[in-house]
Amino acid sequence: MKKYMKFFFSDIKFFFILFLFSISMSSAILLQCQKNTTEPDNIVYPDANLSFLQHIHPIFMDHCAFSGCHESASPAGDLDLETLSPTFTGVHGPAVIPFNAQQSLLYRLLLSDYLGIPRMPKGRAQLADNKIRAIGTWIDEGAIINK
Repeated sequence: MKKYMKFFFSDIKFFFILFLFSISMSSAILLQCQKNTTEPDNIVYPDANLSFLQHIHPIFMDHCAFSGCHESASPAGDLDLETLSPTFTGVHGPAVIPFNAQQSLLYRLLLSDYLGIPRMPKGRAQLADNKIRAIGTWIDEGAIINK
């Protein structure tokens, strides 16, 4: 009987350790998936003179291109937001209308569903207000990509 008890307790110990390992690995994976961005949401963007390279492109990289949606290899809707020289034209036509954020498809889709297209980023939390405001300001300032 002692022999069986010894195996029984060693089996329980093994499964308990396996269980704890599984829980810790699952937690680590879930924590990584919670936020796949390297840019904090509390960045203070200037009210004017936004730079595509310094302010806007990092937002696109963190929220639009990194996830495989609008990356150069196979951009969703033919809209490549990974490149440093985007055309901002996709299957739905121009995504950005310089000097007019309110009429720009890209900006409108950051706010809500529009023309049957779901709010972006698709299936993820809405961008922080400061990031949406920065993109809108950049578009209203002419959507210049060379600074």
